[in-house]
Amino acid sequence: MPSVLTIDLDAIASNYQFLKGQVQPALCAAVLKADAYGLGAETIAPTLYNSGCRHFFTAYTDEAIVLKKTLSGCKTSIYVLNGPYLKGWADFYDQQFLIPVLNTLVGIEEWNAYGEEKKKQLPAILHINTGMNRHGLPLDDYQIFLKKEYPFIDWQFFMSHLACSDQPEHLANSKQLSVMHSIQKNHPKVPLSFVNSNGIFLNPSYHFNMARPGIGLYGLSSVIEQRRKLLPCLELKSRIVQIQDIKPGDSVGYGESYRAESPMRLATLAIGYADGVPWHMGNQDAFVHLKEKIKAPIVGRISMDLVTIDVTHVPGIQVGEWATLLDDEIGIDDWAKYAGTINHEILLKLGKRMKRIYCQNHQSQPEALSC
Repeated sequence: MPSVLTIDLDAIASNYQFLKGQVQPALCAAVLKADAYGLGAETIAPTLYNSGCRHFFTAYTDEAIVLKKTLSGCKTSIYVLNGPYLKGWADFYDQQFLIPVLNTLVGIEEWNAYGEEKKKQLPAILHINTGMNRHGLPLDDYQIFLKKEYPFIDWQFFMSHLACSDQPEHLANSKQLSVMHSIQKNHPKVPLSFVNSNGIFLNPSYHFNMARPGIGLYGLSSVIEQRRKLLPCLELKSRIVQIQDIKPGDSVGYGESYRAESPMRLATLAIGYADGVPWHMGNQDAFVHLKEKIKAPIVGRISMDLVTIDVTHVPGIQVGEWATLLDDEIGIDDWAKYAGTINHEILLKLGKRMKRIYCQNHQSQPEALSC
């Protein structure tokens, strides 16, 4: 394969341990939705389990099924954030030991009714909307919830989600925290879960009983001060497939968006926006690393399968050599800046067609799962 993405499982394990240490004595879960943010839940989940993680969140049922098979035989709690929605799923969740996150009064009623039918308590999390207004039980419905009893539901946690945790000084954080404290007073025996990766770095009053980091596991954060405390886990390389010289006035790439002001030597890399390289990185100050971390600027537009770099200043460069697009100095956050988006989107768009190598203990094969 002309491009290789190396995923450092030791770095992911280290990030989990660091985040876990930040929230102790609270539990630290791991959010592995969207195939572990696109990096491969079937490989990353065992690494986190071996690091002590026992609580896992997915977005949808199919993701939970994959995780359940991956961690087969291990004592875990697997929660599904967005389901089930359809009637008839309660039996499946019960049989598979999956724990639903309930977001509506209807969902609560159905789960309780199924428990009554089976004459047993069923585990669940209640998601309460404390101000994000995206998902979860609205506060008006929560008032209705308070007036009822659901004897066949074993509430594992009540949870909510911060809307502005990437902005530590935002007033919305303290407003949502105040609502969470009210919920805690109403249900003193039910554990609470509130913070995501960025929320972990707010003061400890936000931590409650369980944190739910996602993007932070991969060394990423929206806040620079937080990012410096985490380890990058990705290295992306692509091979040079062509080298050519151009004259002053020659253009490069689609739309003639870049024009040489002097003689230049160009190298073409076998990677492009089909692999997740942001189209907007062309003609900015973006660069790649060549041997000994020599910077080579990206010039011209990013194509679907190709990226062009300026190697005029690099002696002896040859076809077949590697260029590094992501490492400990060039990060996903840099790509997000060029693309005008967030690191989550960039991470999720890293292409599946490139070869992936999982590195652990300085080896390219991860260790076996230890249940």
